[in-house]
Amino acid sequence: MSLLQIENLGVSFHLEDEDDVEAVRGASLNVERGETVALVGESGSGKSVTALSVLQLLPYPRASHPHGSIRFDSEELLLLPAEQMQELRGGRIAMVFQEPMTSLNPLHSIEKQLCETLILHRGLLLAQARDRAIELLQLVGLPNVEERLDANEALKTEAEQLRSDIKAIREQPEVQERIVRDELGYLRSGEIILELNQKNRKTQ
Repeated sequence: MSLLQIENLGVSFHLEDEDDVEAVRGASLNVERGETVALVGESGSGKSVTALSVLQLLPYPRASHPHGSIRFDSEELLLLPAEQMQELRGGRIAMVFQEPMTSLNPLHSIEKQLCETLILHRGLLLAQARDRAIELLQLVGLPNVEERLDANEALKTEAEQLRSDIKAIREQPEVQERIVRDELGYLRSGEIILELNQKNRKTQ
């Protein structure tokens, strides 16, 4: 059984006073544990919509799935209750979004945003989460980490932003089961993910 199975997936968007738009029709793919799969297509062909469907991040109820199935580790995600899906997001499945410069909220400190995942999914206390966040950002090569962690602003460059997006994805074995990356070719994301994999192997 594949780790992730998408079968005959359909995604439709309801538009007021217009017919529904079927953005994805019959998408199917399998991802084995430890395998990397790239979904390639023209702009507007439904790649991002398919990826966002895995974690139920589309604008529901305007978005809907008229048919199809998404199974992760044999569990049907399209039928998963919201509470269980929330536990899955960032715990066993992580998403690296297309635009790294919009991934951190400038109204909140970097520390708050990085520690949230560690507290929710690892059960760490705030002090423990802060220490681990510093360690992870140092792991991906960001300078002056402690100063930046307290800042109420996003990191200064897209490369640094993207590194912070990936910071906790490689944090625990469960998370390594599945990473969904929208626009892998954007900036240096592919190189950074490979770099993180290599560094993690050295520390294990």
